[in-house]
Amino acid sequence: MLLKFTCGFEGKPETELTVVAYVFDQRGALIASAPFKKNQVQIEIKDDGQRPSRLFFASPSPSAPVSRDKSITLNDMERLRAYEPMWSFDPKRNDYELLPIPEINWKWWLWCLCRVRGTVVRPVDIGGEHHEMPVCHARVHVCEVDRLYLLIPRLPDDIIRRIRDELLELIEIPIPRPPEPDPPPFRFNTAIRDLSARNVAKMQTAAIASQAISLKAGAQVMLNPQPLPPKATLSDVPFAMKSGLMSASVNIMRQTLLDNLVLIRPYLCYWPWLWPYFYRCDEVAVIDTDSQGRFDTTIWYLCAGDHPDLYFWVEYSIGGVWTTVYHPPIRCNTHWDYACGSEVTIRVTDPRVPWCGDPNPLPGKQVAVMLIGNGVSMPEIQRASAGVNEGLTTAGEPFGGSLEPHVWFGDALIASGITHYRWSYRRLTLADGVTASVGAWHAMDKDVVRHYAEVLADSTLAFKPYPLGPDPAFAGQNLFKIRPVIPPLNPGAVSSSWAPEVDARENTASAFFLSHLLDGGNPATGAGKYELKLELFKSDGSLVNLSTEGVLLKVPTGAGPFGPGTVTTELVAHSPALPGDMEDRVIRDGTGKIVAFRLVLRVDNNRCEAEIYRVSVDGHTADDCGFTQYHDKTSSDAYVSFKARHPNNFATFSFTIARGSVGVVETASGSVSSNPSTVGGYARDAASVYSNNVPVADLLGTCSKAAFAENLHVDALATDGWSTLDYLDADAVPVAFALEPEPPAK
Repeated sequence: MLLKFTCGFEGKPETELTVVAYVFDQRGALIASAPFKKNQVQIEIKDDGQRPSRLFFASPSPSAPVSRDKSITLNDMERLRAYEPMWSFDPKRNDYELLPIPEINWKWWLWCLCRVRGTVVRPVDIGGEHHEMPVCHARVHVCEVDRLYLLIPRLPDDIIRRIRDELLELIEIPIPRPPEPDPPPFRFNTAIRDLSARNVAKMQTAAIASQAISLKAGAQVMLNPQPLPPKATLSDVPFAMKSGLMSASVNIMRQTLLDNLVLIRPYLCYWPWLWPYFYRCDEVAVIDTDSQGRFDTTIWYLCAGDHPDLYFWVEYSIGGVWTTVYHPPIRCNTHWDYACGSEVTIRVTDPRVPWCGDPNPLPGKQVAVMLIGNGVSMPEIQRASAGVNEGLTTAGEPFGGSLEPHVWFGDALIASGITHYRWSYRRLTLADGVTASVGAWHAMDKDVVRHYAEVLADSTLAFKPYPLGPDPAFAGQNLFKIRPVIPPLNPGAVSSSWAPEVDARENTASAFFLSHLLDGGNPATGAGKYELKLELFKSDGSLVNLSTEGVLLKVPTGAGPFGPGTVTTELVAHSPALPGDMEDRVIRDGTGKIVAFRLVLRVDNNRCEAEIYRVSVDGHTADDCGFTQYHDKTSSDAYVSFKARHPNNFATFSFTIARGSVGVVETASGSVSSNPSTVGGYARDAASVYSNNVPVADLLGTCSKAAFAENLHVDALATDGWSTLDYLDADAVPVAFALEPEPPAK
């Protein structure tokens, strides 16, 4: 149903106003909204049982597009100084002509810009001196607090009287010294690094006790961080204000408070019974601090009112999760009538938050190289001490296909300016294990993405890709972004979250080592040992020295796949090096500092071969129909042979002979290798042909003649970490033969 409203303005606005009409139902839920153009607005109402009840006109903030108005509430109408005309919905009527919008309303609808600036600092003691160190890469939330001039009209009469009574008593009392907005800073001796929960709790108790403030009323309070008005007594208050406060009329008291809001603000922390009314705080901006701990943005406010009343709270990424580290009570820490452009200092005392240049790394400033694929963990890949088996799994398997390292990047990396990574590879040996001239490094450049779920206001759900790289901002370097903790929130979306469920393989790969394409896709010449390295880079594209930056390299201690249990890790190497370090897992610079993680993989994408040859008995080879004769059942042997081959012996085979409907009567299985040279009685020659003289009596059993089927499967050992590569397997064409006794001599 389309509703059309016509409504003008009393008086004439000096500038064109952006006005939006909002329609709410009887429950106070927004039904629809539309922009007001040339004194008219058309609003489409869905025929879904929601009956229009209330109509408002307001001017939304320029930073809040109409497409987001579905989140608007009745409280927002009050905050925006919306105009509600006299109107009743008539289901038989579409056009409505309304009285003009009063000038006293639309004059509120002009918006002004306000510059909001400040610094986030961490109070610390360094060398016995107190310093306020800047906090980098923190997330500052700027909120606009519900205005007192909106709150006071809503307060019950008894609360108004109580404010008056309390105010008349307190106005005679000197205003107490305001402490810092955040609880008192902890005075930590930087030489002491025991930040256990028990030790921190002891320090908190001592710090708070030493700064307790005793007030006349017997309460400890924290006041407005803005400068407070000078001490006042009742004799200093103008006569009109005194008479208003002492009036018997609640309405006069209420109006006096509205006209003199500055009287109330310094004492809000005295009145806990008033605190429940101070819960509303609308977020107007979110800013990250820079390398000096600074933040700077602009917000909009209604020009006709006073300057915005702002409240700030802060998050920091700890352990991969954005964690609230500063969130003092709103009632005591609002910057009333914030002076636009003035500096705000936010003091964060949470001991988990480092300051810019803090030499002590955060727990999250580390990298854990976990797996290849989903099934082969780092401890399952043999290291240099294994000699010729280096790069194979502990089960003796080579790697093949698309190899995807799984890497966990700590959240403190991005916070410290480390934003990108790169995987590279180079050849170490040829297919036969002979050392080749070490090849040049090649960066892995296949696209890597992460999917995230995006939900729109109308409940539309879509899963979108977030490209990690190669990042076009660093053309030619093949750098990949470290995935941010929180996915993008695009315009029109109400929520977003990472969604690895969309494609587990795609969304867990840090890179794609396409081993099957090595050496032009030739598996014979592409096989061999390859060295991989993982490097980190700063936001400007410069290489990170892991030791200098305090980045820790970790690997898991258990085998993959990990399953539902706890996965523990261990440090790869120290700087400077210590005995027991995994030196073959790191690359160091000329000074011994770690600059990259290192990994060696044995690659082999060769296919297996399988072939069964004709059986022969007593010099007679089976004919094309498969028949052959034996001379004597008790003394004759059947010569059985087959080829089970892999160019580099990375395979196993299974060979069977089945008789009639009885089943398998002869079998051989084992590893395709030159050692042992005999498997199950079958001798292997240099061409990987296995042969054996099988007694005819064993094949025939109680039969004097019988038909047989030979089957051979050669299973490649190569794995991509998800599964063995069965497309490299080989199945021989099954061969049938029949044994029958030689006819008696005539």
